[in-house]
Amino acid sequence: MSKAYVKNYYDLFTASPPRHIVANSWAFGTPAITGTPNYSFFSICEIRHGGMAICDNHKDADHCYFILSGKGWSVIEGKRYEYGVGDVMWIPGNSDHEMAPVGVQTLKFTVTLTAKDFNKTNAFIRNIKDTTPIPCDQDEGVTYWPMATPQLDPASSNTIDFHVVEILPGKKISPFKVEESEQFSYVITGSGYAVVDGEKLALTPEDGLYVPAGATCEIVNDGAGVLRFQQTFGPARMCVR
Repeated sequence: MSKAYVKNYYDLFTASPPRHIVANSWAFGTPAITGTPNYSFFSICEIRHGGMAICDNHKDADHCYFILSGKGWSVIEGKRYEYGVGDVMWIPGNSDHEMAPVGVQTLKFTVTLTAKDFNKTNAFIRNIKDTTPIPCDQDEGVTYWPMATPQLDPASSNTIDFHVVEILPGKKISPFKVEESEQFSYVITGSGYAVVDGEKLALTPEDGLYVPAGATCEIVNDGAGVLRFQQTFGPARMCVR
């Protein structure tokens, strides 16, 4: 069984992804790192002014991007899309796609890519402001924004379950276990810690938390501000907490 870990964006090895110009990526997780095949990739990518991702096709892998800073455009299967901070961009498997920043600000986004049993879907852009928040029934002070969740949205695939989470100060996500899915969480703001199978792991901004399938995990906000992070399950969970 693979082991939970936390890696920070600033401590990761910088790579120049293929078919990208004036761009870099930082991988939080690959099969070589996690030891399991469910996630093909989970990373941060930045495309700077004057750069772009040249048209490519990753065949059997769905993509889910979450925009952290900047604005950009993409052409997916011949259709143009524009997006900015707080947007999710869904790129279905076997889709030709390219992207580039708009303006001088660096386009920074997380990338979730998984090839496990994808089903044909359509590309979409969805902003967190257009998503209905769901308070957690089990945990007071915890709210979810489902962004690409197949249990609630037939437009999403069975490969990726993606949402944004906020935990108020002094609150927590109670211990839970997802037998069929690995998970990656990326901290946007705030601080706290996770306890995964008894091991305590500190969480600070721009940390990526990996939790293997079948591990028991709780996430606690022990800071003064809201702990906000994206949480991604791959493959998508069979049920919503």
